[in-house]
Amino acid sequence: MTPALRQRLSELLPDSRVRFDVPLRPLTTLRIGGPADALVELGSEADVLALFAWLEREGLPVFVLGKGSNLLVADAGVRGVVVRLGRGLDGFNAASAAEPDGTRLVTAGAALANGMFVSRCEALGLGGMEFLIAVPGSIGGAIAMNAGAHQGETADFLDSVRIYEGGAGIHDVPAHKLRFAYRHSALRGQDGRLVLAGRFQLRPAEPAAIRAQVASFQTYRRNTQPRDFPNCGSVFKNPPGDFAARLIEAAGLKGHHHGAAQVSEKHANFIVNRGGATAADVLGLIDLVRARVAAEYGITLELELQQLRPHDMPHGANATAAAATP
Repeated sequence: MTPALRQRLSELLPDSRVRFDVPLRPLTTLRIGGPADALVELGSEADVLALFAWLEREGLPVFVLGKGSNLLVADAGVRGVVVRLGRGLDGFNAASAAEPDGTRLVTAGAALANGMFVSRCEALGLGGMEFLIAVPGSIGGAIAMNAGAHQGETADFLDSVRIYEGGAGIHDVPAHKLRFAYRHSALRGQDGRLVLAGRFQLRPAEPAAIRAQVASFQTYRRNTQPRDFPNCGSVFKNPPGDFAARLIEAAGLKGHHHGAAQVSEKHANFIVNRGGATAADVLGLIDLVRARVAAEYGITLELELQQLRPHDMPHGANATAAAATP
C-alpha cells in the first residue's frame, strides 16, 4: 500500500481506528501470523459504508478478521486491508415485549463477544444459547459459521441477520434465506457479505438455571479442551456419524508434533502452539492428520479451521469476507 493510500485511509474513517504494518499474531488465538498492511477497527455502520466504497474504488484486497479464533494466518502476513469490528458494532438490545409464541427478540452486534452475549441474556432471564460460552469468538463469527456446541447451533435461534453486501449496502436478511448447515452458512468465506448484527429468538428461563448450564459447559470445556497452549478451537468438522477427535486418536496421532505445532494430548481435534509454531508447522500437521485418517479409515476430514493467505485476499467490496472466525 502506497504512502498516499495510507494517508487517505487514515483520514477516511472518523469513528474507527486505523493502523499499519500490524502483526496479526497477537490477534489470533493460535498466536500465529505475519503483519497486515493495514488494520481497521470499524466503529460504525457509516464507516463500514465509507471504507468498502473506498476499497472498491481503489481495488484493494480486504479480509474481515473477527476475534481471531478458528483461523490460521499465513506467516507472510496479509497484503491489503484487514478489518475488525469494534466498539459501536458490539451492541446488545432486547425487545421489551414477548412475541406471540412467548419468545423475546434479542439483537446483538457482530463484534460482541460470545461470552458477553451469554451473560447479558442470563441477566434478562433469556435462555437457549448458553452453549456459546464454549465457543471463543464473537457473534458475527458465530453467525457466519453457524457455531455450536453441546447439541446447540446458532442458527437454531437466529431470526435475521444485518449485513453489508457490496452493491446492496446495509440491509436485514431473514435467517432462512442464508442456507445454514453444520458449521456453514451462505455468509461464510469470501462471498461479498459482512455480518454486522444478528437478531435472535430466545425463551424465558430462570437465571439460576441458565447459570447452572453455563457453569456445566465451562467445566466440561476446562476438563476436555487444551488450555495450557494457544489453539484455534476444533480444526476439523466431525464427519457424519463420527467424531474427528476419535478418528485422529485412533490413528495414533494424539500428541504428534510437526515443528512446534502439536495435536493436543487432551483433545485430538485441537492443534496447539507449543511456542513459536508457524503456519507452515500447522499446515504440515494438518496434512499428516488428513492423510493418516484417510489411509486408515477411508474418511477425508474437512477443515473447520479457516486459512488466511496472501493470495486468498479478495479485491474490493464485492469480495468481502463475512467474518473470519467466531
